[in-house]
Amino acid sequence: MIAKMKCSNCGAEMSNLNMSWGKKQLWIVLPIMLIGFVPLIKLFWFKGEATRDLVISEVQKRTAGDKLEIVGLVTNNGKYKFSSVIVEVEFFDASGVFIDEQNEYIRSDIVGGAKEHFKIAVKAPLTQVNGPDTKMVVKVAGGHSMPF
Repeated sequence: MIAKMKCSNCGAEMSNLNMSWGKKQLWIVLPIMLIGFVPLIKLFWFKGEATRDLVISEVQKRTAGDKLEIVGLVTNNGKYKFSSVIVEVEFFDASGVFIDEQNEYIRSDIVGGAKEHFKIAVKAPLTQVNGPDTKMVVKVAGGHSMPF
């Protein structure tokens, strides 16, 4: 059995059936599709970089009982909001040999132009870490930004 199509107006049998889009419809649908991809493009290409936009300042080292605390201030110099920011401190001896590291999450969001304090607690620190000639490098190790 062969299926046949007939015209609903005149009853004539149709031998060719074309179901393609015309050029006019393409000019309507194409911009709508491109607008749909804008959030996806912004998600991957137009977002802030935590290690570039977040700057650490006012770093101080203090002892509290048997732990060592590093406190400081993170400033967002970018325009995007960052969340789950990781601040990392690395300890080096006088000759530049790596000793230890510790990191901490900043649980609050840091919007563009805002400042947020942080504290990293090193529990039971090594005697080398707490020495007077120990160098300390504090940096932003990562964070997430949303471009919307």
